[in-house]
Amino acid sequence: ALSFPPLCVAPFLLGNEPTTVDHTIVPPIKTNLLAPGDPFGNPLSNPRVPPSGLLTPEQNAFFLGPSQGQVVLDNCNTYMIRQQIGHFLYVLDRQRGEIAVLNSNRMTVIDRIQVPDPTEMAMGTNLDFLAVSNQSANSVTFIDIDPTSSTFHKVIKTVLVGKSPRGLSWQPGNEDILVCNEGDSTLSILSGFSLEVRKTVSNQLNKPFDVVTFPRQALHSFLRNVYFAYILNRNGKVAMFESGPNGVNGWGFDDVIGIPPFTFQQPKAIQVDPIDLDAAAWIVHEGPLDPVTFEPGPLGEGALSKLRIESALTGQIYLNSSSLLNPGFRDIELGVQVSVGEGESGLSGVPVDIAFDDQRNFGGLTNIFTTFSAGAPNPQNGKGQIRIPFPGPPVNTNEPQFMAAAVPNANGGFGVVDMFELAAAGVPRRDTNAFEAGTQSVQIPNVSVVMDYWRQ
Repeated sequence: ALSFPPLCVAPFLLGNEPTTVDHTIVPPIKTNLLAPGDPFGNPLSNPRVPPSGLLTPEQNAFFLGPSQGQVVLDNCNTYMIRQQIGHFLYVLDRQRGEIAVLNSNRMTVIDRIQVPDPTEMAMGTNLDFLAVSNQSANSVTFIDIDPTSSTFHKVIKTVLVGKSPRGLSWQPGNEDILVCNEGDSTLSILSGFSLEVRKTVSNQLNKPFDVVTFPRQALHSFLRNVYFAYILNRNGKVAMFESGPNGVNGWGFDDVIGIPPFTFQQPKAIQVDPIDLDAAAWIVHEGPLDPVTFEPGPLGEGALSKLRIESALTGQIYLNSSSLLNPGFRDIELGVQVSVGEGESGLSGVPVDIAFDDQRNFGGLTNIFTTFSAGAPNPQNGKGQIRIPFPGPPVNTNEPQFMAAAVPNANGGFGVVDMFELAAAGVPRRDTNAFEAGTQSVQIPNVSVVMDYWRQ
């Protein structure tokens, strides 16, 4: 809430800070609510137990906010987090042909950036650029989003791609930007170094509209030293892309290498699984896959399916003169680990989007880059999927407990967000309201998009 007179004249703080804590005073003058605890409480106990902390089992850092309100400047203690600096929300406004920039605290518009036909967007791994696909203009616009740059919130480049570009993904190692061209069934690959099209792929694509990319397997997973991408086609097939380097002495095709034998009917979206580092992704579609035959279920029934690499030869595999002409999986076996349908512990209807909680993460560590990466890694908050928190192999950056699914037309009701427990067998839906019978969801009419920080 706004507060007047201000809590402190310098820096000027006009809003209440309910979670701040001054660690110089014992006991603290305020309670730190950003600490581990029970995030749900027990509303049915007598007396009721309210929530008591964050959705994380350990304390990685403390929130040090401003001290109590002061009038004399010297009495204002320093603090670590100033929320008004560097927090922006970028909103696609296709009707007006612009990207609206909002202050993410007050939701006030602070800038408007004109683009031809903003359709979808992806943020650079280093939080320095925003790539926006323009479907009717057959182009991708790049916007500078680095607050320290002289061209902050300016369009720095517009690149022509294939017909009707839609979904795009900025590879976590800052190597490439992959753009799905639904109109001519191609994939434009833009270099992270030049932001120009370096290659166009059409092999085994059929109206691609969404894509996810994974980190280069230099230190993790099957150590193939390539990065993979999943390209979602309108026909329900997923094409698997393998990066280079190709050619003589290369070990990656830099092309689509095949399509796994699964059909995800009426596909809606695809997102990287933040926990599973074996090139795993969740696909939003209709018709859950049978756990034995993997045949799709009936249309009209919502489904969430997890596709991943089940097995593969470990290590870098060099190409030869014959394999160069025949891109293939090369002993990679893909499988669907789980497919969630509808029902009491499943979906409320047909989902259109998914996201994950991100309260437990290693985002404060440096993003992992390789010799194929453009620029230097961001020291913290980079959008890569992996980190090295201590000597040893990389681990997943984000460790969510829940997956949120947007269901705009829930069975027997209005729009809801279903919450699923990722660690439980079968990924069951979590009840969000203990006061009502059955398994409840979060009521949000007309919900169509859900978002988390590490979304591509």
